[in-house]
Amino acid sequence: MSCQLSVQISDEKLFEFIVALVLRNNGYIAGVPRRLLGGRATKHQINVIGLDLNTSPFTFNNIIIIKSCFNQQGISDLDIVRNLKATIMDLEQTLPPKRELIRDIVGTDRGDLFHRIYGREKNRETFTVNYVGGMFISKTLNKHAWEYANAHGIYVTYLPQIWAGHSLEHWFKLLRQRLNHVVDKNGTITLPGLAKKEKKLQAFKEVIQLLQYADKANFMEPQQSHDLFTIINDVLTLPEFSPLQTKLQQLVLASINGYPVVLDHNLTYRSLLEAALISLNDKFGRAKSVSQRTKYRPLNTIKFIITEIKNTLDPNIALLSYCADTGNAPLAIQKMSGAIYAPVAILNSRISRFQLKLPLKNGISLICEFHLRPPKNNLTNLTSSNSS
Repeated sequence: MSCQLSVQISDEKLFEFIVALVLRNNGYIAGVPRRLLGGRATKHQINVIGLDLNTSPFTFNNIIIIKSCFNQQGISDLDIVRNLKATIMDLEQTLPPKRELIRDIVGTDRGDLFHRIYGREKNRETFTVNYVGGMFISKTLNKHAWEYANAHGIYVTYLPQIWAGHSLEHWFKLLRQRLNHVVDKNGTITLPGLAKKEKKLQAFKEVIQLLQYADKANFMEPQQSHDLFTIINDVLTLPEFSPLQTKLQQLVLASINGYPVVLDHNLTYRSLLEAALISLNDKFGRAKSVSQRTKYRPLNTIKFIITEIKNTLDPNIALLSYCADTGNAPLAIQKMSGAIYAPVAILNSRISRFQLKLPLKNGISLICEFHLRPPKNNLTNLTSSNSS
């Protein structure tokens, strides 16, 4: 078998897989389900999901139903959000008669856990979960779609257009080129990682063949999409994708008042974790008693300065450039800088600072306190123009 035609998969479909990788790099069990998900009325093909395992009492695990929009055409933004809400409503009406919870068992392979839940075909859903809607965009989202999402508890997260110095279109084009050479003219898998999966070789070859036809490449069956995600994961290990892999690790899902935002930074995960532990250790060592200040300001708080605020492609999203306050930050992150992509609606124009929670490990977070003193007028202009 040889690949005579070029790969026809769309940017929109590739963006879905990038979103899944962002979730994975942020500690979620994320991927492409190998089956349809059963709702009350029908079964649904969900392209990307994320499992947020919650071990607290009185709470279920969150299953994040993801919809990604890169350059969606042929359907309005409002209809996309409506369809997502309708899917979530149908799924959440399928609570099983026996409440079986998903719990992360120490030592259990997270991939095996994902396959146990979303692998083989099931007549009905068996786990008791809480479904949450999440939209990832890298484009302008219609104002009415924003209003509908906010009113129905669907979180909208913005991802930047430029990754590691290149546009997403550049990386998608390069990815298509490399997918075109996964199977050589002799019908042999060229990627060592894929070649080791002997039981799946024929399935991988069939998926690569489907990629040559746009009507099949962009509308695959769940199992085929799952296999394609496996292939793409191996393609991204090639040397030319090293900058993209690094950037994937530097895009962090953090929260402002519980709302997910993307924090782009320039350091390693190890530096962030080291800073959190150093901050806790230093402040515990200096604290003689628990004062009112330490009650309401966490000990692992690091100060950052907002240096610039400007719009993104979507006027509802603000880009806030920042750098660490060298007089306040631990040595490990004194050179930390980057950007926050946050909805304007969650930023109050009257405040002079806000806090962002950056989860690192179970029970360990870095609380970033951003001071808005220099560019506060810019934030006021953004919020006022957005409301008008």
